[in-house]
Amino acid sequence: MNSVITIISDYGIGSPYAAALMGMGLKIMPDAKIIEISHQVNPFDLVQAAFLLKSVYRNFPAGTCHLIGVDANINLHKQVIWITHEGQHFIGADNGVFSLLFDEPIQEIFKVNEDLLSKNDLFPEKNFFLPLIARFLQEGSVNSFAKPGNFTKELQSMNAVWDDYSLGGAVMFVDAYQNAITNIKKDVFNQASKGRPFKLYYWSKHYIEKISKHFNDEEAGEDLLLYNENDYLIISMNRGKGAQLLGLKPGSKIIINFEDTLN
Repeated sequence: MNSVITIISDYGIGSPYAAALMGMGLKIMPDAKIIEISHQVNPFDLVQAAFLLKSVYRNFPAGTCHLIGVDANINLHKQVIWITHEGQHFIGADNGVFSLLFDEPIQEIFKVNEDLLSKNDLFPEKNFFLPLIARFLQEGSVNSFAKPGNFTKELQSMNAVWDDYSLGGAVMFVDAYQNAITNIKKDVFNQASKGRPFKLYYWSKHYIEKISKHFNDEEAGEDLLLYNENDYLIISMNRGKGAQLLGLKPGSKIIINFEDTLN
């Protein structure tokens, strides 16, 4: 069985929690390949965690197990959820993250048996989630520790919203190149714009009015828009620290206004 395991968390770079989690994973699953997606999720930011994991999980081979280490307090959230979807497996607390992670109906949802939960455990990702993944990889199913169920908490959608004349979104993540990745997808932009000229505002008066195909379509130091490989609109700066210089960070609001040509 595939023994690739990914981890996404809000531990922060250089955190001993991340090192402890990695170490325990290799200790109980020495043959596993453990991939750290990111430890830079903003603390308790489930919307950002879902956005990042949603952007990458389809790149992993079938059978990969994804451990969500953000807001995993079992004493608070009461349930631990295991999901199997598109050949991938996901484990995390019932904190609402699963309501944001998939666009289509989830194929299989399991609730981990309550008698296995240790609600006083301060590090369930290491002491509980990882052993469950090891058990699954050994047994090939969740039948010994979970049964069909559902998550109980839902969060507000992280999708962009629009009307006839504008589209509103937000910056979801700023990468190491200082590209500000928004939640505005190409198909949503096309549906909202109807081919009309536009201006994307990220300050009250500063705007960009075209979408480029490559980072070097503008001169060095110029800001630009383009789609990344997941078709999310990003605000960048050719060979510059775009987000930092443009004052963008996760949560920054983005407004796109379209020319009034519908009539």
